[in-house]
Amino acid sequence: MCAVLVSCEGPERKLGTEMIVMPATASASGPEEVRRPALAFEDTVMDFGIVGEGHIVTHSFSFVNEGPGDALIANVSTTCGCTVPQTWPKSPIAPGERRAIDVTFDTHGKTGVQDKVVTVSGNTNPRVLRLHLTGIVVSPDSN
Repeated sequence: MCAVLVSCEGPERKLGTEMIVMPATASASGPEEVRRPALAFEDTVMDFGIVGEGHIVTHSFSFVNEGPGDALIANVSTTCGCTVPQTWPKSPIAPGERRAIDVTFDTHGKTGVQDKVVTVSGNTNPRVLRLHLTGIVVSPDSN
């Protein structure tokens, strides 16, 4: 029965890799160097200063694709649920095009010095870039 199901799929379709460059799986060897687009961020660290616990910090990390070629952001991630990338470009970004990554940090249950990291990965140079939300969260109960 399994053989019948497998054989019903038809001819195997091969996908080319010329449309997708995934740095994590790309071969590092080869005679030619791949030129990757560079994202120039206006700021990679946003210092929100001193805020009271329970405050929601938001920031938009703006950038421009300096080329060469289209940039594609594969993923934007954080290490905890208190920091969330709200929006980021999911379609190719042409050279010279300006875009932004919007992030929120929920300070509920967080006190003291904070450095929340947002990791951006894509077909860019560098392949992984880290953005930071930094500042101090004070408890309303502290003197």
